[in-house]
Amino acid sequence: MEIIDVHRHCLAKPPEGLMWTILEKRIHWREIEHYAVTTFKGISSIVYRELMDIDAQVRGQDDAGITKSILSFSMALETMVKALFFIPEDELTRRLNDATVAIVDKYPDKLEFMAIINPFNKSCIKECERCIDTLGAKGINISTSWDGMFLDSADLNHFWEFVQGRDVAVFLHPPQVPIGHEYMDAYKLEEIVGRPFDTTMTVARMIYAGVFDRFPKLNIVLPHMGGGLSMIVGRLDFGYRLGYKGLSKDQIPLCERRPSDYFRTNLYVDTMGFAPAGIKHVIDLFGVDRVLFGSDYAAVPISPKEQVDIVKGLGLSYEDEEKILWKNANALFKIASC
Repeated sequence: MEIIDVHRHCLAKPPEGLMWTILEKRIHWREIEHYAVTTFKGISSIVYRELMDIDAQVRGQDDAGITKSILSFSMALETMVKALFFIPEDELTRRLNDATVAIVDKYPDKLEFMAIINPFNKSCIKECERCIDTLGAKGINISTSWDGMFLDSADLNHFWEFVQGRDVAVFLHPPQVPIGHEYMDAYKLEEIVGRPFDTTMTVARMIYAGVFDRFPKLNIVLPHMGGGLSMIVGRLDFGYRLGYKGLSKDQIPLCERRPSDYFRTNLYVDTMGFAPAGIKHVIDLFGVDRVLFGSDYAAVPISPKEQVDIVKGLGLSYEDEEKILWKNANALFKIASC
């Protein structure tokens, strides 16, 4: 059976030189045995060696029986833009996408990629067009928030209009340092709790703000089984049902349907989370046609085979297992080679 992994990361380390030296200092990069540690905005993160070793990643991919992986890493873009603020953002964005393409070119039969951009940058459309039309990007990857702004902002209408017009899927991923990180400076809470929270907040705001009513053909892919959305779906709906009488105009939702309705029309989720019960839950909420296999490898350097085995152990029909492991992703990202 084919398997497509829609949630894969590989960090292309910049060539040794002044830019890398400055970046190392700005993010306090220090190497310790088989990994590195960075500290940015008061948050320390572990960077495992596999994240920068595509050869090791492909071996792990092969061992897991994964046919194709789609690379993305919006988290790296935001960190680079903020740490290397003296370099134009457009240049950094092009460099990151070109570096990702170079990785894909090493294993063209096994890897694809998504265009990595900042949608709040007005020139992002030009870079999306370059990546899709010239470099062969299969989708677009953006952060769930950027510099304190979520994706319901009216400033992004130009971006959503472009995405809808091109019929291209958008994969969301939380930033390295999520909103509220000031209270997450221990136990890797920014990663374990903060990032899924960022996804949950931005999608809830997109729904309530009417983004999916203005742009009804959007296809948005959420990592980590949708963050916390599946656990608060009832709360999203009862708040809408009770109404907003007495609140100011800017606090009244613009969505035309119950929030949960958008789960089955505009949203997809991946399986990353190491929780069989969680995958079953999102299948029930989103529908089996909107669940995609995703591993978060090698930012999470646990063999993706473990997550493949979780899906295969759910007791699904062969048809539904195929949908999750590759058919849904194949159709959404238009990967004709599978």
